[in-house]
Amino acid sequence: MGRLFLMVGLVLLLAACGSDAPAGGTGSGGEIINWDRDPRTVVFRADVIGGSGSREFLARNDLPLCTVYGDNRVVWLNDLGDFNVQVLWDKVTDEQIRNFVSYLTVVERIYTTEGQAAQQVPGETAPVYEQLSLFVNGREHTTDAFAGWDDEYFMRLVETCRTISVTPVLYEPAEGWVSAREIPYDPNRASLLWDGTAAGLRLGELAASGEPRWVRGNNAAILWNLVHTSSPMIQFIEGEQAYEVVLEVPGIHPAAPPAP
Repeated sequence: MGRLFLMVGLVLLLAACGSDAPAGGTGSGGEIINWDRDPRTVVFRADVIGGSGSREFLARNDLPLCTVYGDNRVVWLNDLGDFNVQVLWDKVTDEQIRNFVSYLTVVERIYTTEGQAAQQVPGETAPVYEQLSLFVNGREHTTDAFAGWDDEYFMRLVETCRTISVTPVLYEPAEGWVSAREIPYDPNRASLLWDGTAAGLRLGELAASGEPRWVRGNNAAILWNLVHTSSPMIQFIEGEQAYEVVLEVPGIHPAAPPAP
């Protein structure tokens, strides 16, 4: 724990001294650091991926633990416990991102570890594992938990990513893609009654179509809140039928289709 505070303290120190950093796209160590400014570009991401089976559909609701985008957005999760997860975001300066990347490369030496997930022996189920990616100066680098990290490496980088911002706000989408699939009712799972007629969004029709539907306004806000403040295995009950529901927001969820 002491080392984590030391590492986070170093990044905060770098950020505090950012006004003295050299101009022209250099990091705190003097190295050149640039990135693709497209909002869809992932400059850095810390995520837990993989897995298969019954939760594969619902896993589309999940978000990476921390992501830095090309337009300087930082989006991350704040787990409050009891299935209550805040999604926070901020738009930070170039210096803050460059100092963070400098920390990753100089202090944490992220380029010295290579992803090994693809070399693992296949099994009946896909493994769930931690993954880190960095894309700067035209170079995309990926490493993962199979690379021999120390026990605190992943969460240390996640926590440092979260400290890039000092003025985060709660993220609440106004629109997104909704998908549903019919499932057998399970009395052991958390349930929520859904009035598709009142909501103007009938889950039976949505599930039968097999396609996501773009929703705006109240339905997007309500579903977002339910997904992030309820059990990840919640089932929606419409009439006599149970459904699983996914809400994906472009630019936030990695696999979300682009907005129509």
